[in-house]
Amino acid sequence: MGLSEKRSLFFKIRQSCRILVRNHAFRDYPERGFSQAEIVNLVRSKVGHFAVNNSDVAIEGSFLFNVMDDLDRKCKLVILIEESEVVDAKTGISRKETIIVCSAYREVKDVKS
Repeated sequence: MGLSEKRSLFFKIRQSCRILVRNHAFRDYPERGFSQAEIVNLVRSKVGHFAVNNSDVAIEGSFLFNVMDDLDRKCKLVILIEESEVVDAKTGISRKETIIVCSAYREVKDVKS
């Protein structure tokens, strides 16, 4: 699946699909200030652009979702879309795709008083 197909699928499913946020995205770098809830909100509701993940250590099949947070800081989310059917135990609703946020980056400047 190419980048344009991934982009189209992402915007089609992001409101209703399951979103998994890996611990690495918010716990391993606390100085970046992400919470799991903020990352889910960025994925579900923010406008951003897509780029190929050209990192030397890129996860195969991943792409970058470049977006601005609520404080207008640039954020880069490493995204995978996994296509496996998941049935919600409470609702019985079946979802085919899952968005996985593997990593999240933003530069946060120290504010000294």
